[in-house]
Amino acid sequence: MRTTWSQIEEEQQATSDDLARLKLDTEEWCRSERSKIENEWKRLDRLRERMSILPGASREVLEINCSGELLFLPKRALCHIEGSYLNHMFSDAYVQSVPRDDEGRYFLDFNPVCFGIIVDWLRQLEDKPDLPVPRVPESQQLNMDLLAEALNLRQFICGNCIKLQHATSLKVRGNVVEATHAGWQVISAEHPLKMSGNSFFEVRILKNPDPTTDRLAIGLCGHIPSGPEVHSVRIKDAFLYNSNIGLIGDVVDANNCQEKIQFVDGMTLGVRHDIQTRMTHFYVNRASIGSCALRDDALERMPVLYPVFALHAAGQKIEVDFTLSGPLASRRPDAAQVAEAVLGTALDESSAGRQGHWPCALMHSLPVVIDMVRPMCSTG
Repeated sequence: MRTTWSQIEEEQQATSDDLARLKLDTEEWCRSERSKIENEWKRLDRLRERMSILPGASREVLEINCSGELLFLPKRALCHIEGSYLNHMFSDAYVQSVPRDDEGRYFLDFNPVCFGIIVDWLRQLEDKPDLPVPRVPESQQLNMDLLAEALNLRQFICGNCIKLQHATSLKVRGNVVEATHAGWQVISAEHPLKMSGNSFFEVRILKNPDPTTDRLAIGLCGHIPSGPEVHSVRIKDAFLYNSNIGLIGDVVDANNCQEKIQFVDGMTLGVRHDIQTRMTHFYVNRASIGSCALRDDALERMPVLYPVFALHAAGQKIEVDFTLSGPLASRRPDAAQVAEAVLGTALDESSAGRQGHWPCALMHSLPVVIDMVRPMCSTG
């Protein structure tokens, strides 16, 4: 027995020694790994400081020749757009790659009007940090959309919403619109569709008291309706799908949209604008009901397109979703799904129609430095 107990005590002591040694080794390994992680974070912080312009940057004023337009921008103002390629471009890591003109000023081959708007806004942020993004002239919206996406300027790539300030009797709560009186009431979105790529929005019919007689119209307009226009669906430079009727608007050149669709409670109407062909496609319950093309003269007059919504009867209520990138299903509609809405056989999404063209000139080409900065920033 004594021998057995002695062996047990020896083994217990050996085990305790092994555990203590293992604990020390583990703690040493943890300290080593923690040190590696801390060093890596420090390295990343140094890299971030080198690749970005952060608050507290120097008071240097950047002299920029933007396609012949001379602009002055305090370097520290770029901290307001941290994460953008414009911020990275003038950081210590990349500023040497920015081309210069004959007088040593930084040269950027951007659209000077749009870049001037960005520079003016950044300069004003120095005194007014809460200053909202300025409204872009409609004639420059396409150029600004392209420039903002190229430079990753998230502030200029804003989401859309129903316009809160309007001259109608419509009740607006978020993106829900309700009619309180009889008669046409037209309201638009706050911003036009982005012109740098395809756009899509969807309207859900929350309530339509009498789908057989009450009218709802949804479509696009080349401007924000105002004055007498907010009480009619016959708006200049606009086209809308009018329930129980079909597509209306004198700017339409050709269309193959299904006609006489009733807008019943619960159904959705989607509108997708193809920026390359300048064609607009319509969807009921995310199934294509056709498309339309606009006249050439209308395309020239309508460089931007605002989503517009018209309600006609008291009690009508719709909800608009601007966050979707496109219809989840663009197949032929299921009969049971849209039996109440579509009077007849739905059409396949049409590829018919002439090819459109850009309404205004594209912005000037972007410099090679952006192509260099973009992949390095995404990996960094």
